[in-house]
Amino acid sequence: MRRTEIFLFILGIFAFGISAPAQTLPGDLSVVVTDIQQQIIVGATCSLSQAGKLISTKITDENGVVSFTRLQSGIYDLKVEKEGFAKFEKRDLQPSKDPASIAVTLNILTLSAEVSVENQSTNPNTVESGSSLPAGIIDRKTVERLPLATKRVDEAIPLVPGVIRSSDGQISINGANEQQSAFHVNGLNVSDPASGNFRLNLPVDAVESVQVFRHPYSAEFGQFTGGLTNIETRRGGDKWHYELNDFLPDFRFINGKIVGVRDDSPHVNFNGPIFADRLFISQSLGYTISKKPVRGLTFPNNETISEAQSYFTQIDGSLNAKHSETFTFGYFPERQSYINLDFFRPRPVTPNYKQKDFVTTFRDNYALGGGLLQTSFSLKRFEAHIWGQGTGEQNLSPIGESGNYFAKQDRRSSRFEFFEIYELPPLKAFYGLHNIKSGFNFSEVASRMNFVERPVNVFRFNGTLASRITFEDAPTLSIRNRTYTGFVQDRWILRQNFSIDAGIRIEDQRIAKGRNFAPRAGFAWSPFAGDKTIIRGGVGNFYDKVPLNIRAFGQYPIRTVTRFAADGQTVSSQTRFENVLVNNIELFPLDFRRDKTETGFVPVNLTWNLQLDQIINSRLSLRANYTNSNTDGLYIVTPQTDFFGRRAIVLTPSGHASYSALELTAKFILPKNQLFYASYVRSKARGDLNDFNSYYGDFGFPVIRQNHSSNLSTDVPNRLLAWGGISLPHKIVVSPIVEWRTGFPYSIVNETQSFVGIRNADNQRFPNFFSIDTEVSKDFQVTKKYAVRLSLKGFNLTNHFNPRNIRNNLGDPRFGDFINSYNRYFTGGFDIIF
Repeated sequence: MRRTEIFLFILGIFAFGISAPAQTLPGDLSVVVTDIQQQIIVGATCSLSQAGKLISTKITDENGVVSFTRLQSGIYDLKVEKEGFAKFEKRDLQPSKDPASIAVTLNILTLSAEVSVENQSTNPNTVESGSSLPAGIIDRKTVERLPLATKRVDEAIPLVPGVIRSSDGQISINGANEQQSAFHVNGLNVSDPASGNFRLNLPVDAVESVQVFRHPYSAEFGQFTGGLTNIETRRGGDKWHYELNDFLPDFRFINGKIVGVRDDSPHVNFNGPIFADRLFISQSLGYTISKKPVRGLTFPNNETISEAQSYFTQIDGSLNAKHSETFTFGYFPERQSYINLDFFRPRPVTPNYKQKDFVTTFRDNYALGGGLLQTSFSLKRFEAHIWGQGTGEQNLSPIGESGNYFAKQDRRSSRFEFFEIYELPPLKAFYGLHNIKSGFNFSEVASRMNFVERPVNVFRFNGTLASRITFEDAPTLSIRNRTYTGFVQDRWILRQNFSIDAGIRIEDQRIAKGRNFAPRAGFAWSPFAGDKTIIRGGVGNFYDKVPLNIRAFGQYPIRTVTRFAADGQTVSSQTRFENVLVNNIELFPLDFRRDKTETGFVPVNLTWNLQLDQIINSRLSLRANYTNSNTDGLYIVTPQTDFFGRRAIVLTPSGHASYSALELTAKFILPKNQLFYASYVRSKARGDLNDFNSYYGDFGFPVIRQNHSSNLSTDVPNRLLAWGGISLPHKIVVSPIVEWRTGFPYSIVNETQSFVGIRNADNQRFPNFFSIDTEVSKDFQVTKKYAVRLSLKGFNLTNHFNPRNIRNNLGDPRFGDFINSYNRYFTGGFDIIF
C-alpha cells in the first residue's frame, strides 16, 4: 500500500472512530475572534456575564474560537479583550432562544470595533480561518515557564511538530535547512541578509507570540522553500507594568566547589502608556552569558562561551480612531567563543563568532474605504566576524583535529524592505463572501565580505601526510540584489461551512534575471454542524530567496589540492580548483566557459497537505496532518571536470530534496487554562547532501567531497513529543518537555577524509534520543503588587545516554564508538513580578 493510501486509510479510521460532533443547540454560544484581515486571534479573553455577575471566562484556542455551552435562559453580556486590540462588548444576548454564533472582529489599537451577529445560515464560522493554520503557536508566558536552555524564542520553535534542531544547532522545518526557511518579526524579514541564517537574538520579554507555518498558502508569504516563523512583538499596555527576571546566576561547580558563574540571563521589561489612549511604549533589555561544558574534555578547556546583549523598543501610537502607527528598534550584539567544541575538535581548532545586528521598522495602519491599508518599512544592518584561535594551519586526522581553524570572515550586509498591503472590505459576489487583499514588496540587500582561508593538512593514522589544501588570496566579495514582488489573495467563503483560498505571487529577483509565478490554493470544510470537524488542505508553489553568499561564489578563494603517496612526501597529484557558478541549463559535456555570474536560478518548492482538526470536547482537540514537499534547484557544490579537462568546484542548481510526514497531535486544556500538547510525527527527509553551507557557510568544512543523495542530516523517521504546563495547588506549575526520537544519521569516512559507502544510511544512526526536561515554579505573593517566582529546572532527568559524537573514521582504532553524552543537571531561576 502506498504512503498516500496508508494516510487516507488512517485518516478515515480517525474520522470514523470519533463520534459525530454535537450540533450547536439552544443554550450554546460560539464566539469566533479574528482581526480586520480575517486572521484568527489566539489567546483572546472572552468573558460572559449575566446581571453584572461573571458567569464564565475562556481563552480563544488555536482556531480563534471559544464555546459556552448549556447556558440557562436569560440575557447575557459578552466582552472580548486582547492586548494590542480594541476591546469589544456586546449586550443583550439570548442564546437560550436560538442557536447563536458570533463573529467578532477586533480592530487594532483604538480603531472602531465592529461586530456582526448573524444567524446560523449566514454566519462565517471557523472555516473562515482558511486552509492553513499555524502548525504551532507559542506565547511569551509559555516560553517563560518551559525548561529551555536559554530564554530565547528560537529555543521554543522545535516544540512544533515538523520542526527539529539539527546537530549543529540550526532550525529545520519540513526537512529543509535553516537558510531555506523564512524568519519574520511582525511580518518583515529579519534573517541574515547574506546567509539567510536565523541570527536575531530577540529577548523573550519583547515577544507576544511565535507562529510557525509549515505550509502557509497565502500569497503574501514567500522567499522560502521550508517554512515560515513569524514573531509578534509586545506592545505597551494601558497600565504601567514592570518585570525583572532571571537575575540570579547559576554557579559553576567543579569537584564540589563553586568556580565562577556558569549561566546568567537577567532581562528586564517595562511597558505602559506615555499618553493615555494615544502613545504606548514597551522596552526590553537582556544580557546572557552561558558557559556550556562539553563531555570528554577537562576543565577549563571544556567550555563553549556565549555572551549576548539585547535591546528592543516598541512604540505604538494612535493618531485617531482609524489611524495607528508602530515603531520598533532593536540592537543585538553577540559573541561566541570555541564554537563546535567537542572531543575531536579541541579549543585551539574551534572558531569564534561575533555579530552586531541593528533592526529598525515602521508600520502604519490606516482604515481606508472600509478596508485596511498597511505600510511597512524595515532597515537591517548586520555585521558578522569569524576567526580562529590563532593563525596556524588546520590539521585533520582519523582521531581528531589540531592547529587552528582555517577560515576568517568579515562580513557586512544590509537589507531595506518596503511592504504595502491593502485588504478590501468583505465583498459579497459570485455566490459567497470574498476577503481580498493585494500587496507589493520591494527589498534591496547588499553584502561585502573579506574571506581568507589558510592551509589545511590531512594526515593518516600513522602520521604521514595524505593531502594538503592551499588557498589563493581573494578580493573583497561585493554583491547586491533587488527583489520586486506583487501578490493577490482571495479567501472565498462559498458557504458557512466551506471556504477556498486562492492567490498568486509574482517575484522578480534581479540577481536571477527572471520572473517567477507562485500560485497557491487551499480549502477549509466543516462537514457537520457545530464546526467541531474541519478538513483542510492545499497546494502551492514557493520560490526561495537567493542568499548573497551563494551569488558571490565565483569570487571565493581558489584552492589547490596536493595529494601525497604513502610515504607522505612524494607528490602523487596536484590539482587547482577554480570556483564556477553554473546556470540552470544542464550542459553536456560540461563547459566552464559558459559560466556567467549573471546567470540565475531560484530553488522552487511544491508543497501540499491534507489536515483534519477534530474537537472532542472543551478539554481535548485532535489533529491529523499529512504533508508532502519537494524542492528542486537547490544549491549544490561538488568537484567536477569539464569538457576540456579543467577541474573546478562547481556550484549548480541541480539539488533535489523531498519531505513527507504524517502528524498526529492532541491538545489538552487543563485546569486553569493550562495547555498540554502531545504529538507523534512519522517522516522521511531525503535529498542531495552537498549543500552550499556545509562547505562555505559561517563554519564550513575545508575538504569538499563528491555529492550523494541520501537521508538528510535531520531525517528523523519517528518522533514523540509532549510538553506544556500543569497547575498544582499552592500556585505551583510543572512544565515538562518529554522527547523521544530516532537518532540522526551519520556518514563514514576513511583516513583521507573521503566518504565510504552510502552516506547517512538507515543503518548508520545515532542511538535513539530520549530526554525528560522539567521546570517546577512557584509564585510567592510578597505584597499586593509584588510577587516572587522561584523555579528549578532539570535536564535529562533519566540520565539517558544521548551521545553527541561518534568515531566515524575507519582509521580510528575505536571506530564506531558513540561518546560524549550530557548527564543529568539542574539550574534555578528567580523572577520578580510587578
